[in-house]
Amino acid sequence: MLVVRAAAPQRDGERLFDAALCEGRILHGGQIEHVLIQRGNHRFRLDVIEGALAASPVSLRFELADDERLAVQLAEIGRFRSASAPRSGRQRLAQKLSALHAFDASAAGASLREIADLVLGFGAWPGVGEHRKSLVRRLVATGDRMVRTGPSAVLIDPRQCAWQIPPI
Repeated sequence: MLVVRAAAPQRDGERLFDAALCEGRILHGGQIEHVLIQRGNHRFRLDVIEGALAASPVSLRFELADDERLAVQLAEIGRFRSASAPRSGRQRLAQKLSALHAFDASAAGASLREIADLVLGFGAWPGVGEHRKSLVRRLVATGDRMVRTGPSAVLIDPRQCAWQIPPI
């Protein structure tokens, strides 16, 4: 778990975090936003004690206590930063295009299976552990969020991470 403060960017070249492009979950607990992000084999929990990730893109300020947890927290911050490295522009655009295709197909009344065949190509349904079905649901949710967010969801700064948090 990493404790962070989310603030508006204050200078050019600052590393930005955009929750709208991250895969995970946000839970609100009183004054704290609990965020679970999964990237590859890594899971990260961010407890936002000031600001909100919904105000994305934001600059993250990590809160560290000088105690026995310091080394573990520093290692976790290192993993978080390396896991959030942006993908290439073409990969990002391809993912966004797939999400928009999935959303359009869903809005036209296509089933999840039909969307999977259209966007991902033909394959086993629903897939091992319902992988394909879950992926299609995330793509539809991502496309929906992108449509609601407007052009800024597509025209994103390449320095920001390329994940997606579907609305809860």
